[in-house]
Amino acid sequence: MAPISTTEEISAHKRKRDIDEKDKRKRARRDHLASHNIPIHEQASPKANGLLKISENPDKMTSATKEPTFQVVKKENRRQRRSHEKQTTWGVSKPMGGMMLNVDPILADDEMHLILAFNTSIQVYSATESLLIRKIPLLKLNAEVAGEQIISTRLSPTSPNIIWVASSAGRLWAIDWTNGTRNGAICKLECGLLCGMSVERVQFKKGFQDIVLTSIEHRGRWQIVACDVRDSKLKSFKSLLTQSKPVLNLSFVRSGYAIAGSADRNILLGILRNSTIKGFQDLEYEFFTLDCSDEIVCLDVRATNRVHLNLKSQAEAGDEPVVEIAVGCARGAIYFYNDLLPRLRSLQNGKGHKNSLQPRKYHWHRKAVHDIKWSRDGNYLISGGSESTLVLWQLDTQKMDFLPHLSATIENIVISKNGSAYVLHLDDNSVIVLSTADMKPTTYISGLQTLLFPQSFSKDDLVRRVGQYVPSRLLKTPATVSPADPSRIHFCVGNGQQMGHSGSGPSTPMIQTLDLTTLQSISKQALTRTNPTDINVTTKGYAITEPRITGMAYSADGKWLATIDEWQPPTRDVNSLEGSPAERREVYLKFWATSSEDQSLELVSRINAPHFTGRSEPVYGLAADPHSHRFATVGQDGVVRLWEPTIRQRDGVLVRGKLGRQLHNWACSRTIYLQENEELVDPNVVASKTYLRGSGAVCFSEDGSTLVCAIGTVHGSILHVIDTESGKIRNSLDGLIHGEVRDVRVLSSCLVVLSDRLIVYDLVSDELLYGVQLRISEDHHGPGPSILTHMAVDHRTSSFAVAVTRGKLDSPNLVSELAVFTPDQSEPAMVRKFPHPVTSVVASVGSSGYLVLDSAAQLWSVTEGMDTNSLAFAQPLADLNLEHADVEDPREAQPLALLAGPDDEPGSGDEMDVDVPDVANDDEDNAYPAVVPPQKLATLFDSAPAFAMPPIEDMFYQVTKLLSSSTTVSSS
Repeated sequence: MAPISTTEEISAHKRKRDIDEKDKRKRARRDHLASHNIPIHEQASPKANGLLKISENPDKMTSATKEPTFQVVKKENRRQRRSHEKQTTWGVSKPMGGMMLNVDPILADDEMHLILAFNTSIQVYSATESLLIRKIPLLKLNAEVAGEQIISTRLSPTSPNIIWVASSAGRLWAIDWTNGTRNGAICKLECGLLCGMSVERVQFKKGFQDIVLTSIEHRGRWQIVACDVRDSKLKSFKSLLTQSKPVLNLSFVRSGYAIAGSADRNILLGILRNSTIKGFQDLEYEFFTLDCSDEIVCLDVRATNRVHLNLKSQAEAGDEPVVEIAVGCARGAIYFYNDLLPRLRSLQNGKGHKNSLQPRKYHWHRKAVHDIKWSRDGNYLISGGSESTLVLWQLDTQKMDFLPHLSATIENIVISKNGSAYVLHLDDNSVIVLSTADMKPTTYISGLQTLLFPQSFSKDDLVRRVGQYVPSRLLKTPATVSPADPSRIHFCVGNGQQMGHSGSGPSTPMIQTLDLTTLQSISKQALTRTNPTDINVTTKGYAITEPRITGMAYSADGKWLATIDEWQPPTRDVNSLEGSPAERREVYLKFWATSSEDQSLELVSRINAPHFTGRSEPVYGLAADPHSHRFATVGQDGVVRLWEPTIRQRDGVLVRGKLGRQLHNWACSRTIYLQENEELVDPNVVASKTYLRGSGAVCFSEDGSTLVCAIGTVHGSILHVIDTESGKIRNSLDGLIHGEVRDVRVLSSCLVVLSDRLIVYDLVSDELLYGVQLRISEDHHGPGPSILTHMAVDHRTSSFAVAVTRGKLDSPNLVSELAVFTPDQSEPAMVRKFPHPVTSVVASVGSSGYLVLDSAAQLWSVTEGMDTNSLAFAQPLADLNLEHADVEDPREAQPLALLAGPDDEPGSGDEMDVDVPDVANDDEDNAYPAVVPPQKLATLFDSAPAFAMPPIEDMFYQVTKLLSSSTTVSSS
């Protein structure tokens, strides 16, 4: 194809045409559209004279179930008459990442392995290196269709290698986490909903046995059911309690001696009737109900041996264990019940007084107590909530210790078996293991921290608060891949799910760097002002809204990053003032210098209100020049601005930074007005009147010589082709945009315009290649317009991907599809539906294909089937097989011996295993295996054809250098 730089020749030729020739070209374009059965009409507007619209065809689309998202409205042109024999097959990988569920993590007895529950899988991590060891998918868990999800995971008390997993549909699994073996669901309880599970070993006449305790709903009644599961089969079950309220926070302690749970504002306590049990059918419990003054959110119970100080206490209490219960409530209070059994017995015999059951009360949390746990010695209570602070309550002295400034809300707390570590699950999709000796982190595991849709349930929602209920919004997630390091992808995220969705709208003030080879978070940095741990509520109780990053782009060499963030006050805060919240909008364009060592960001310049018309206007689009340090922006003021760096000087002397590094400032190098006759009218006045609302997009050509800008206003939409050297508008195209401008890209000599229609236009031949319809009419016969629309261009494969999400936000059945097109073929090369709405599409750097992010924080890789370079890039966690064993450590020699073998989980026979050689030094005590990112090996071996490769000896030394450097980094 001809390069896009030939636009100058076309523009020069166009200037020679007179008005009659322009009219002839418009008529020829209309005839060209009509010849392919695309109905058109002209809009009666003086500002949009000659605007062409592709009308919809309601006869072909009357049902939402049969209507495709992408409907080709033009079948063929002269470019599409080529043979289709060379078409390649595109494929979509398995989902990677996902969100950790609100389930207690499991720390193995050896404290060397951490087991976490995700959407449809169980993942085992190394607690010493924070690396994934095994991913165990639950094949029969259908979260997308039936809404089934994991409710609870528990470690077996009798077999430390077995974990019990329960789903909301009543399925139970027994999984060997050391090798991933599972025999499907052991049983399926007949219930409408399972809301809790606990496992404890109970001593029968034949010995100890695991008993699974569940809380289920059956025929409108809630029951606590004990399950006798042996040899992977459900032998029998027994209902222990039936009531009208759901039983939550189910706990089973001390070899089945006590059962505790909560039901709304009631505490349920069950005590075993007989101390000796012959069989499963002899399990019988005596239940007590205790009233609480607030809704119970979390609960923990412990039972210990009773220590008698004198004969009188022994005669009164006997040998019953000491049962203690701590509950956390929705309004922040903690209630502690000490030694309940003697008091309950006294009340039962009529000798006690009801005030004897009054608990101790502790109150520090402002909102709900999300989790509470006993310490192993019983001297402390550990609690956490939305304050991002871990609180340790010393019961004897009533003093408190704090671990503040955590990264997000604390959801779950787990104490290790010997009490030497705390495991914290935070709502930003991360887990931290803390040492109880010095409260320092020893393990950190984090995945994608993008905002979820719909918003996940928060325990703070149990109590109605001021300004708490904000409608969920599905927004795009800005994402980009740095050309300097293609193995890392950057997302805009918030300070956890609860903080990100609070305030007047979603906030994403942070940038997260994710390693694509391990799907682990590398770093997270604030790009705007944040309030993660300070008092983040106003005096009236409203949450403070943080800014939201709306766009970001890297320069061609990855040395500069440009970001745009916006913030405006809520309407309630400006009701007493003149004007609207938009008049107090804050928009910033920031330029960051990236470090060559760790890719960290340093703020170099901040441009206040880069587009201004008497007030800060939103920035519609941001684009980076692919061949120089230059960025372009287009805003609501109808102006395109080019930004370039200048060397920083002070009194004519160059200013240098650390290590003699030259410092720069960024400033606007050129301003291009998109209105006509801008020299006759004040542009600020024209912009304030004409561009009241609209949309736009901007992009550079592949050689950077041309800038394409699309702008949409209340009077119509138009597309401009601009010469970047002179800043003049060389061509203006109308009729290519219908509705809101979503995106515009240049692929070779073709222009791809995404609005309510997808249009591919050849700039050189000045003809429309084809158009694709993305929606139907907004009526009761079918779905409405698309909610989210994304587009990305891959220059390696000369293709572009379009993702469309349609439906109603309050509907659980949002439809999201992704299609891959080529400029010379109107039929998509691939169309794929996704179970969750797509929030971002990014083209891979350094390899072909695309990366797709959905609203469930899952990452998908879309690649061509014959592309060998993409196989080592962004592979699913199940395919990475990051297994390793340190046999020199005697503490983990036995469990890790099972992990050293091949992964024999069912369904993994067709997956690719990556063998990582161990080059650990035998002389070192703390040796680690070398982990080499696959894309580095791919870059090494795919650098040249086979006949041009260096000698095998040089290749050997380069591979060993990678292994030795990885070992050095790991060992440090």
